[in-house]
This record gives sequence, C-alpha cells and structure tokens, in this order.
Amino acid sequence: MNIDNIVRKLVGQASGVTADSRSVKPGFVFVCLSEAAKGFVPDAVEAGAKFIVANNAEGLSRVDCSQIIICPRQYDFYYKLASEFYHSRQPEFVAVVTGTNGKTSVADFCRQIWCLTGHTGASMGTLGAIVGSTTLPSSTSFTTPDAVELHKTLSELHNLQVKYLCMEASSHGMAQKRLYGVKASTAAFTNLSSDHLDYHGSMEKYWATKQKLFSEVLSREGCAVLNADSEQYAELRELAAGRNVITYGADTGDVRLVRLESNTRGHNITVEICGKVIYEGAFPVLGKFQISNLLCALAIVAASGSGYIDVPIDKLVPPRGRMELIGDRIIIDYAHTYDALEHALTSLKWHGFPQKTVLVFGCGGDRDREKRETMGIVANKYADVVIVTDDNPRSENPETIRKEILSHCKKAIEIPDRGNAIHYAVNFAIRNDHVLLIAGKGHETTQQIAGKSVEFNDGATVRQCLSAMQYA
Repeated sequence: MNIDNIVRKLVGQASGVTADSRSVKPGFVFVCLSEAAKGFVPDAVEAGAKFIVANNAEGLSRVDCSQIIICPRQYDFYYKLASEFYHSRQPEFVAVVTGTNGKTSVADFCRQIWCLTGHTGASMGTLGAIVGSTTLPSSTSFTTPDAVELHKTLSELHNLQVKYLCMEASSHGMAQKRLYGVKASTAAFTNLSSDHLDYHGSMEKYWATKQKLFSEVLSREGCAVLNADSEQYAELRELAAGRNVITYGADTGDVRLVRLESNTRGHNITVEICGKVIYEGAFPVLGKFQISNLLCALAIVAASGSGYIDVPIDKLVPPRGRMELIGDRIIIDYAHTYDALEHALTSLKWHGFPQKTVLVFGCGGDRDREKRETMGIVANKYADVVIVTDDNPRSENPETIRKEILSHCKKAIEIPDRGNAIHYAVNFAIRNDHVLLIAGKGHETTQQIAGKSVEFNDGATVRQCLSAMQYA
C-alpha cells in the first residue's frame, strides 16, 4: 500500500478528517487509531463518514455506506492526511520544545520575547494557541494537539501571518506521531524526570520517545537547543551531530547566566550569549528553575534569527499557573511531578521568603502511582505544613489516592474537597504569616472526578477567599 497515493486521493474526495467519531460530518474520513475506536464506527457512519480507515478489517464487515481502507500504519496515515488536508501551511519559523518540565514556560517566554521586540510571535501547548496576548478560541489545551487539530491550528497561524512559533511536544504526542509532518526549524530540550510511566512503561521507553523529536522531527538543516546542565546533554549532542547546536546553562553554554540575585519578586540577572552580555536587570518571575527556562527561550529566539539584543526581560510575566504570585505570598504552580514540586518548594527559600511554607497538593488518578510516594516524600521534607487534597482523581477512588500520599507524608492533614482545602490553607497562611504554595493544577479550570468534568480553578478560588476575608 502506498500511503501517499491514498492520502492524495482522499484529500480530493473527503470534506474533512478526524479520529473522534463525535466530530464526524458528512463526507469525512474517520480514522480508527486503536482497536477500541472501531466500536465507534457505527456512530461515524451514521454521522456521514464517507471513508473508514483501520489497521485491519476485523469487526468492519457490516459497515454500510462507507468505503473501508485498511492501513496497518494508521498513525502515519493520519498525520500525513492531516498535513495534506491543511496544505502543510505553518509559520515561517517553528520551534518545538520537549522535556518533562518547563515546556509551557519556554514556549510562553519565546512568544513574549518575540512580541516585545516587535515581531508576530505565538505559542502553542497546554495553555492553548496564543498569538500576541490573544488565545485562539479554536485551539485546544492539550500539550500537543491531535494531528488534525495541530495542522488546522498551524494553518490558522499561517493565515494570521504569524512568523515565529514555539510549541510544546509531549511524549504522548511523539509516540502517536502527532508532530510528524511539522517542519521544525528548531528542537529544544529542557530536562528529564519520571512522568507518564503509566503510558510508556519505563523510563527507558519514555526517554527514547523524547529523543524522536531530534532524530525524526527536526529537519536536517535545523538547530538543536540543548541544556548543557542536563544529564542527557552528551547523548543529545551526539544525536544532533551534523546540525547546528546552541547550548544553554547556568554556568556554561552559548547562552549562560553570569550573575544571579534573587528576592521575593523574582531575580536580578546578567545573561551572556556567545560571550557578550545581552541583558543586565530584573527577571520578575519566581522560581529558580524558571531561569533555565528563560535561557532556553533566549537560545530559541537566537536560533530564530529575530534578534536577541535589548530584549526587555524585565517586562516578562509568568505563564498562567506557573509560579503565579497572588498577593504577597500565595503561589499557584502546575508542579505535578516530584522534581517540579521539589523545585517549587526550594525556590521559595531561595527567593528569601522568611515565613514557614504551607503546601496544598494531591495526585491524579489513573496515572503514575509512584508519584504518590515520591511527591509525598518531597512534601514531607520541604514543606512545614502540608494539606493533601484531591487533584483530578478521574475514575479512581479519591480516598485511596490520598491515603497512598499520606503514608509517605506523616505531617500532612487531609482535606478531601480541593476548594475547602484551599480556603483552609489561605486562612491559615495569612493568619500565621506563612507563605502558601498550591501545586498540581496551575492554569486548569476543571477537576476530573468520576468521569465528569467539574469547573474549578485554584487561582479563582484563592481570590474568592481573599475577597471574603477582607469583609470578614
């Protein structure tokens, strides 16, 4: 089977393409990306699907009114069809950043820097697709969108005349080839720690999936932006052989930090690029780890050719839900891995907050169970007061999740309802002059509980509590 020939044929005959039966419209191609998806073929046919694509014919013998195409490499087929359907249009420069933590901040800093220096810049990932300061209403909040949504958004950005884009690459997105067909000018790496092992099965497979960004997506003429401080640096450097490489790091690299002073509002820094000082001044973002993310973003900006001299770093703001400061001493952060939680907690001391630390956090259901132990240990070690609550329990029993965390964090108290936990913590922290970190959900506006999506936002809950306290 020649996939390219079939893709060209379908582009001329189909009215659309999707892997979600709920999105099928008359004339669409419905691609089954798993055996389970075949169960939704009747729904797709009823909605008007003209073509059904699956990796085998099992269970499809009674499908009526649609043409069935058997393609064992359905992910290859899907990304190629998505790319061709939207004419492979995208911004002139596309940077793709991967790593366990920091992707959202790097992409957001890139967009801010491009816009602050007079260019049309965009970011795409967990916060949606953002052009300038406007989030596209059509964008999704997945770290790496489905291939069709991804190429549809890239085409939309092209039509909006966006020149520079930095987007996030999740390990799920790489494993499912969602990014294949994207012309990546630059690939960047932040760091690696344990995450998504429920999906990948092992750290080795997780890391191998991350590496595919450099071996299979980055163009041969592209640039690799690498963290010189990471344990994976040497391996990635070898993988990027033959390409242009820009390195960044706290003490070494093409982009490096040469001075750092921190306070409760952020940092004062001096940054060099290729031995030349390009910035001296304030970086008003909390979190020591955000400095590494800033350096990565500056390296990407340098690779883009847009210019990095006189970048107004003092005008940068934290991405939504990333070490977001509310008032004087309440911080909302997306930290949902043990190392991210450790970095967030230790950063509070690094910034010179003299108060004791109150922490509110939980762990997601149907995900890496080992996080419950490691995050519990980190919380017990670095926080003075710990409140364990719910964080997207999904289909699991929330009590079971909390108990597994509590078994490794003896100092913690348990408040199941997240809203109640935050209200308690805000009142306790303010009345006792403590600093409060609320971790795990960051920008998210829903809770996933027992198969339902319930509206909930940590930041909004904090502001409601503060407002109520003013009139108490």
